[in-house]
Amino acid sequence: MSDSVEKIKDRLGIAEVIGSYLKLEKAGKNLKARCPFHNEKTASFFVSPDRGSFYCFGCGAKGDIFSFVEQFEGLDFKGTLKLLAERAGVKLEYENRDERTGREKIFQILEEATRYFEDNLKLNDDAKSYLQKRGVAEKTRIAFRIGYAPDEWRSLLADLKNKKFAESDLEKAGLIKKGEAGGNYYDRFRGRIIFPIADSAGRIVGFSGRILKGKPDDAKYLNSPETELFVKSRILYGLDKAKAMIRRRDFVVLVEGQMDLLMSHQAGVTNTVASSGTALTDEHINLLKRFSNRLLLVFDPDEAGFKAALRGAGLALTRGLEVKVAILPKGLDPADMILKSPAGWKDTLKNAVFLIDFLLARILNKGYDKRQLAKAVEKEVLPYIASLKSRIEQSHYISEIADKANIKEEALWEELRKAVPIISAATSKVTKTTARDKLTKLELLERRLFGLLFAEKDKGLESELKNIFGATEFKTVLKFWQPFKEEIVFEVETILGDGVSEKEITELLANLKNEKLREKFLQKTRELAEAEKTGEVARARKLMEECQKLSKEITNN
Repeated sequence: MSDSVEKIKDRLGIAEVIGSYLKLEKAGKNLKARCPFHNEKTASFFVSPDRGSFYCFGCGAKGDIFSFVEQFEGLDFKGTLKLLAERAGVKLEYENRDERTGREKIFQILEEATRYFEDNLKLNDDAKSYLQKRGVAEKTRIAFRIGYAPDEWRSLLADLKNKKFAESDLEKAGLIKKGEAGGNYYDRFRGRIIFPIADSAGRIVGFSGRILKGKPDDAKYLNSPETELFVKSRILYGLDKAKAMIRRRDFVVLVEGQMDLLMSHQAGVTNTVASSGTALTDEHINLLKRFSNRLLLVFDPDEAGFKAALRGAGLALTRGLEVKVAILPKGLDPADMILKSPAGWKDTLKNAVFLIDFLLARILNKGYDKRQLAKAVEKEVLPYIASLKSRIEQSHYISEIADKANIKEEALWEELRKAVPIISAATSKVTKTTARDKLTKLELLERRLFGLLFAEKDKGLESELKNIFGATEFKTVLKFWQPFKEEIVFEVETILGDGVSEKEITELLANLKNEKLREKFLQKTRELAEAEKTGEVARARKLMEECQKLSKEITNN
């Protein structure tokens, strides 16, 4: 496995990999961008092509291509390895192929189950007929690996047991359940069209099953239970296939169901993802923000769907996303609309409006009297305006409401100050104070010089530092700064660049020596005061001489 890692690093430069996710700008010999791992207005994320590493001065994120992709894509190391190996054209070679354990074994089970469902769809005319009726083309079916779970109690269980997988592992994968009162295991998915759900690297982590034929009280959709791999609040259906186009178009279309997503992709809107019927969570939004800060939500016109989508829209707005809303014609979901008119679907998306414009238009169209309108604005619109981070945007909407609803701006501003944002400020991110903000002058000099030492800017620097600190203290100080190596090297290169002159290094060393002398002088004066207080005359006389000597050195240095 280590050979595969090195081959990937040889073929993929860090600037190439990170540059495919972020817009990088030159910063001396390094590159910089706005950090994708925390909100910031000024670029503090630096990439060093020479060392194959990155560091963010804002949040402390650091590492190589593997750690970047792990954090950005939300993958484990194996998922990152698979993704980068495919990109680099490196064939992965596993040690102990037959001894895969843990998460990797569950991934393998889910992959085998997906193949089983795919094979069974080919054998079931009713399932194929249903998909054709809904307008799903064969190319789409194959691309998204849609399958069918036979309407039998233990067919998948038997197939996977024949492949030597243990029942306990199949249960961990969410594929089988135990009967009541400790009965036998049976298949969770039976008689359903199966939609495999993948992580952002394309590995199957769970399934959603749509009933084909069933009793009236059967659930229309059945999802995998929460497992180690499948966490609904972190998974968006279709993201693995949509992410490249989301980056290219710089916005994401969010629909609710799997069929909606399939048809949207089939219609050419391949920057679409689906929430699979779950509410939009903070984790979903953080995941989407890695690819774009612009979100287009498709609202179901029925009241229940509208309220659920509106909650997600407010959360996204609070988290700094630009949120637009597209409203469907009454009685149609995206899949039905696309089947009827793919061009109409694209027009609906083109006609999307900003969330607050939509909310305002909605209450203006309800025929309220002046008092009712004012209350509706206060309750249904102002909390969303309060969630905006930009004062300019807030001012724009206050003026618009004043004009369209005939409410005085002063009154709106007064009520806005009282409005509670969609997400309470108590949950907002606390700005991290870096260790650098609290450093003394001596520590800042140490930081700069050890950054130069780690960056190998001067071959004789180590011996100079040993002369100032002494060999023993030098080892202690070196050990202290070692964990901050990545950060302080980037800092040195950012501030000083390639052109670090001998004069600058000499000046830094002189300042360090002076600060060390001052530190020692203060220590001796404290000892002198203590000796005088306790009446130790001989010791006090010796300390006085040392203080005078140090004072002279400081003056002459």
